[in-house]
Amino acid sequence: MANAQKISVSVTADDLRWLRRRAREQHETVSSVLAEATRLLRQREAQDRLIKSFGKDADVPDEVAAEIRSIWRG
Repeated sequence: MANAQKISVSVTADDLRWLRRRAREQHETVSSVLAEATRLLRQREAQDRLIKSFGKDADVPDEVAAEIRSIWRG
């Protein structure tokens, strides 16, 4: 993370415990867990933009959406 910048973040005590546990279990740092969460949120936004670009064609029943997701996951 050559372009990393140090920031201050406030989280609840429960969230901090979870972040620390996750980091410990993954042999990572809390910063890397936050970076992963940021990457996943950015991916979700990109997916939402893609789906929105399909317009009305993206409106499918929940069952069909679940089937599509299971296919994508393999």
